[in-house]
Order: sequence, then structure tokens, then C-alpha cells
Amino acid sequence: MFPKSFDVFIAYHGSYESMGSSTVAGLLYEFLKKRGLSVFFFPAIERDLYKANIIDVMKSKAFILVCNENIKTLENGRIDPSYHYELSTEIDAFYALTQLGGDVSVSDSKVLVCGDYEQKRMKGQETLLHELFANRTHYFLNNEAMEETFEDLYKWIHRRNARHIDGNQWTKSQTTDEITEVFAKRSSMSQICNLPQMVASAKDIKCLGISNSELTRKLNPDALIYAVENGASVEILFLDPEGEFTGQREKEENLRPGKIKRITIDNIETALDIKDSLPDKFKDKIKLYKYNLLPRMNIVVIDSHIILQYYSNTVAGMSNPCFLIEKKPVSPLFDFCMNTYDFIRGFSTEITDI
Repeated sequence: MFPKSFDVFIAYHGSYESMGSSTVAGLLYEFLKKRGLSVFFFPAIERDLYKANIIDVMKSKAFILVCNENIKTLENGRIDPSYHYELSTEIDAFYALTQLGGDVSVSDSKVLVCGDYEQKRMKGQETLLHELFANRTHYFLNNEAMEETFEDLYKWIHRRNARHIDGNQWTKSQTTDEITEVFAKRSSMSQICNLPQMVASAKDIKCLGISNSELTRKLNPDALIYAVENGASVEILFLDPEGEFTGQREKEENLRPGKIKRITIDNIETALDIKDSLPDKFKDKIKLYKYNLLPRMNIVVIDSHIILQYYSNTVAGMSNPCFLIEKKPVSPLFDFCMNTYDFIRGFSTEITDI
């Protein structure tokens, strides 16, 4: 789904050398996306989709230009449009929108300078690139401290977006718009959401539940394998099949003794089989754990989305309502789920065999 507007638009000047502007822009895109921001980055968007939604793209709330000393400039320091025509056109368009006032378009911008700065040839010159960047604080990237710089940029975007939340802050802090879909049953979610596609394209996958069938025997294993081989990390937390709470859950659902235990063991074996099928260099990307605590929530984290379902007293998991949550710059529900996951994870032990 194409967002109506983005939290940030990342532009770059087309420097493709090792750790050049395009590479750093791509790394910044992945970092901000993992933090739950909606980010426009042209290589990640289909060209036709971009053209069809250009007005929505131009309503991005913040603008970042990633460049280095190889960006072509005129004698006055301004970006040379004969070398960077599309980039200059984009920046001109954003600048024009900022002059309209209100909150209809980008109203803040940054320059992230990357590359070799022993001579600091661009120090101070980045302010001259365009009027959009005048009188701004800019960032110089140290490759050895890249994540710290990206974290600073994330905090800047977060602060910028927080200033533009409409309405009374106290009232807004008591509500959230993170829930994007509500499904009457988890089985309905499975039919509507393309879970294999979500998993295959993810970089961070976490799952907390009882038997975790959605991410094991019910999921096409190729989706999980593809994700891992393309850089994803996976954690799955199972309710201990030998623990006391598995037996209690079987009684709650009026099941024959041992049924959930058998399903959970089968699903753990499925996950171990998937892990074993990976080349050795990827095996550590899948971590399996078991916990022995009262199960309250089923949480599936896929990058900036969470599928959440509570466990009721007598209803099987697949028949419970569930919710699709999308992380926002201010995201108390997403954070609540992650805190719950981290708490259970702290009481878990790793599974290496069954």
C-alpha cells in the first residue's frame, strides 16, 4: 500500500562508488524503515507508482539529501542542474511547497554528507547547495559511527513529526491510530493478509505464542528461507510443551491431554527442519526459544507491523479476534507489545534440539 504521505523523503546525488551517497542513502532507508517510519527512497519504489503518486510523495514531512564531495556544484556552491537535473527539480519542488505555509508539505530538511573528509572539502559548503538547506544543522557521517549518525537523524525526524501532531497533546496521548485492521478471527487474518509475502520481504521477524503454527507448519517454508538468506533475523518463542502451562491451556480449551503439546513439538521440529536446511552461514539467523509462563498474547512482529491476538479462556487461538498494528512515530501500542515480547524473551531458554 502506498502511503498518503511519508515521514521522510531521502534523496541522493547518484554517487555509486563504495559507500557513496547512493549506498549510504540505502542504508539510511533500511535503518529508518526498521524504526517504523514511512520512508520514500526511489530505488525501493516502482517508477510508475512514484509517478502516479507524485503529489503524495511531495507531501513528505521531512527531506534528507545524502551527498558527498563529488556532487557537482556551480561557482556559488549551488547544485549544478546540468549534472543533477532530476535532483535539482525535486529540491526545487519541495522548496516551492514549503513557501505555501501550513503543514501541507515538507517544512524541515537536512543534508547528510558522507565520504572521505580528511580535507573536509564540504564542511560549510553544504549550506550553499540550495535555499532549502540554508540555516540548517547538517550531519557529517563517520563510517565507523554510522549507526550513531542514523540514530541522530531518526530522533530529528521523530521530533519534527511530534511537533505536527494536531490537537491537544494530552488527549492525543490517550489514543492511538496504530491499528490498521481488525479481524474477527485469526483464521480470517490468514486468508486476507499475505503472510508469506510479508515474511519473505522482512528483515526482522519475531514471534511469541503457544504453538506458533502461523510461522511454522502453516507457512510456506520458502518464505522464511528467502527472508533469512536475504538478511532477515528470526526469533520464535514457543510455550514449553513439557511445562505446566501447556497442560493448563489444554484444559482451558477442553482438549484431550497432550494435544497442544504434540502440536507444539511438531511445530518446533518444523522450525528446526527449516533451520537445518539453511547453509551453515545462515543457521544462526533463526533462533528458537521456549518459555514456561502463562500465555496471554500471540505476537507476530514483521518489521514495522505486529499481528496481535490475545488468548481468551476457552476459545482456541485461531478463533480469537486479532489486530494488525503499524508502528508510528509515536506508537504506544507497538511499544507495549515489544515490551511484552522482550519480557518473555528474558525468561526463555534456547532450543537446539527436540
